Amino acid sequence: MAPIIEFRNITKRFGGTVALDNVSFQINKGEVHCLCGENGAGKSTLINLCSGVLEPTEGTILIHGHEEKINSVQKSEKLGFAIVHQEVPLCLNMSIAHNIFLGSCEACKGVFLNEQHINQKTKELLDQFQLKADPTELLGNLSIAEQSMIQIAKALYSRPEILILDEPTAALTNNQREVMFDVVRKMIKEQQTTVLYVSHRLEEVMELGDRMTVFKDGKFVATKNVSDVTIDGIISMMVGREIDKSEWGKTFATDEVLMAVKHLTSGRRFHDISFSLRKGEILGLAGFVGAGRTEVLSSIFGIDKLDSGEIHLKGKAVKIKSPRDAIRHGISLIPENRRDDGLVTTMSIQENAQLTVPERISAKGFLSRKKADRLMQKMIKAYSIKVGKADDGILTLSGGNQQKVVIAKWIGNDPEILLCDEPTRGIDVGAKAEVYAILREIASKGIGIVVVSSELPELLCLCDRILVMHEGKITGELSREDATEELIMKAAAAV
Repeated sequence: MAPIIEFRNITKRFGGTVALDNVSFQINKGEVHCLCGENGAGKSTLINLCSGVLEPTEGTILIHGHEEKINSVQKSEKLGFAIVHQEVPLCLNMSIAHNIFLGSCEACKGVFLNEQHINQKTKELLDQFQLKADPTELLGNLSIAEQSMIQIAKALYSRPEILILDEPTAALTNNQREVMFDVVRKMIKEQQTTVLYVSHRLEEVMELGDRMTVFKDGKFVATKNVSDVTIDGIISMMVGREIDKSEWGKTFATDEVLMAVKHLTSGRRFHDISFSLRKGEILGLAGFVGAGRTEVLSSIFGIDKLDSGEIHLKGKAVKIKSPRDAIRHGISLIPENRRDDGLVTTMSIQENAQLTVPERISAKGFLSRKKADRLMQKMIKAYSIKVGKADDGILTLSGGNQQKVVIAKWIGNDPEILLCDEPTRGIDVGAKAEVYAILREIASKGIGIVVVSSELPELLCLCDRILVMHEGKITGELSREDATEELIMKAAAAV
């Protein structure tokens, strides 16, 4: 099979940092080629070279055997690329249809928008992806998972010759993932589309991929047929070490109840939610997207308003009407969308890490650079944050290290309760193991943790108990000993 893309001796430098180091490999026409590697391995840099956002420092890219200079997004699109990025770059204040047809000549009828046409075509796409939404609905009203599906639909509608999917299922449920896979498989079969698939979910690589290439520290490691590898083999190539699972399953939970929520209700989002969280316990919240898990955390943290119900901390009823109230009561929240809700992208690594602890880096009301630098070094060491300089921009870090900064920031104000919404979304297997170790270390100090996750293996290895939600209600409670993926799925589907 002839290669549709060939990378020859690609090197990309950012100052003294080498993001890609003499990388060479080929992608064949009509295949699903998976790209694997830890955060910081160079995967995103390669994608940006294909999109025209970046150009190689050295080396060449060949499309259909011809050397091409991809120096703009327009050139990339002309060559047949469509790219679905991990962070959803859509306009939340526009309708679904307007997002899908943004920049498309097809959207216009003369000088006016052809609303009837774009709404009709959008409805067909929504049906294809099994999304129950109106084309005219504002995109901002949809969940993160639904927004991700819209971004994929937008890319597929352009009928690209080369489709690049960067962590496309990071926010999706298992059902949504299967729908997306079916659409991609149909596209490959009918249009001979070539897919470059980037995912930290290695089970997806095994399910969807034909061949796979591994990067490590910006260097090419190997290209292999997916049928010839195992997940453990891929991990070994990616991280160059065995993942330590010896601590998985250890519990630090005591009998002391830190928080009890009683009959929490909020509109149509969730109803009559009651549970307790013990000191040192890691409590999981499972369920499909839209089950109300994120909304429960947001209400406990004071972001969203409760219609009724009570929150008790150490046996005393408290009123939490804002995040400020929650923080004052010793509650911290790691949000699902770290880029938009967890970080200030215009600030440095150190500024982000220390946003919640101004009193710890001040002296007589003024910022103490000495205190700030000393605390930052403690954070870097405690959370194994890989940084160049602490005053570098936060976006210079890989996704896994950005997530560690978010965790460090919210642990820095010494909470008694930590709420985590999809704490490992979009980070690689090595970084996940590090985040799991951080959460266990936090639990060992007596902090109670509530974890929302769509990854069932994550809940099974982390949690002492798992609560399952379906359409805003708790439909199951499983101990660590009794929990299985099958039982969680049954409760999530309420069957």
